[in-house]
Amino acid sequence: MRNLLEKEKIHLGDKIPVQAIKYGLAAFGGFVADYAALLALKEWVGLHYLVAVPIAFLIGIAVNYLIGIWIVFQRGNLSLFKELALFLTISMLALAITEGSMYLFTDLLKIDYRVSRLISGVVTYLFNFFSRRFVIYRTKREKVEVD
Repeated sequence: MRNLLEKEKIHLGDKIPVQAIKYGLAAFGGFVADYAALLALKEWVGLHYLVAVPIAFLIGIAVNYLIGIWIVFQRGNLSLFKELALFLTISMLALAITEGSMYLFTDLLKIDYRVSRLISGVVTYLFNFFSRRFVIYRTKREKVEVD
């Protein structure tokens, strides 16, 4: 058993529930930056919420990425260029989900944009975590033979 653990090098940080909690902290930091920027752009600058959302979202994903690579995920086997390309692709899909849900909740269901952004943030969190975890930051495991 000890041989198996040494070869496998099991780390608590690789477990999905632990990563989800850590990613939740990173996502929270990114979301706080996103939400604050959204409020500032909408309330102080006067932008329409559907224009303010993508700008604020970009600020939030920058914060989320920095926290994520610092405390949540270990860099996988991808080059930095591929990692960033995949990160941006997933982020743009998440932005589309956010914009669509904002339009649905705010314009169609008549929910205040601030509440709509909180609801869409949960959906985006789930999409981002699982997409990033399984597409970008998956780790290559060695096959271990049991003695």
